[in-house]
Amino acid sequence: MIRVELKGRDLIEYVCDEDTKRESLNVIGCAELMQLIQRYQENGQPVAQWELPMGKSHSEVLVRELISKVRGVWNFPYPHDELCHCRAVQTETVDQAIIAGAHTASAISRVTSASTACGNCRFDIEAILQYRLQDGCQIHKTN
Repeated sequence: MIRVELKGRDLIEYVCDEDTKRESLNVIGCAELMQLIQRYQENGQPVAQWELPMGKSHSEVLVRELISKVRGVWNFPYPHDELCHCRAVQTETVDQAIIAGAHTASAISRVTSASTACGNCRFDIEAILQYRLQDGCQIHKTN
């Protein structure tokens, strides 16, 4: 099972039966996410063949993550649980802030307090931000 989410708000669970290759999606979330998923499902293609959404809304970021994970190309740029050691901020906290709309390093710092002490994690924050909002949707485009 593949699970992507904006905690407390939106959740997509993907399951593919290995024998039959039958896919199923469980989607719980806001109207925007539900409508986006419905548009994709209307084309009848498997998730791996869906076109990556190019926008920066939380719904598009989540669907982009789902498609990338189903394709096996998801390569999150920071592998450690804790991102900001000075403020003990978890990587997931920073990532969730980006999905929720903190789209600059300064906004992420305001929301999470990451990179507000020594600043050594700023590069990692910017790498995650870049991956989530730009590289993550550009390097994996389908032809």
